[in-house]
Amino acid sequence: MARVLRDAAALLRRRAAEAVQFPDERWMVDQDEAAGLVLTAFVPEDVGPDGTVSSGILASFAYPDNPERATHAQALGAAAHMAALDPRAAVALAAWLETTASFEDRAEELGDVEAASPLVEPAARFARLYLRTQT
Repeated sequence: MARVLRDAAALLRRRAAEAVQFPDERWMVDQDEAAGLVLTAFVPEDVGPDGTVSSGILASFAYPDNPERATHAQALGAAAHMAALDPRAAVALAAWLETTASFEDRAEELGDVEAASPLVEPAARFARLYLRTQT
């Protein structure tokens, strides 16, 4: 199982690196100039003293003028989910998977893999889902 955890962590890290222009980039949900729902990227330098954020659009999600293309509520949910799991959060998740893999390795060395199961199984479920392998 440690191999699956490490594979998922590596994929998370690779995708996170490919998704950003700057290492400290964060994502948020915003509106474009036509009030369309967008996912935007920003870095700390983009936040003004008054809290306003200057950002670049990564993706558009909602088409308020055309409900057949996407529902606003579903699009908002998708954008909010993506923003919450931005590349920096994905890297933290990868670190959790790697730490769990090391914990499992140590449990194997000590001959008590079963005792590690309550910590390893949730990470393993996530890893398999993320890798789109068996459930």
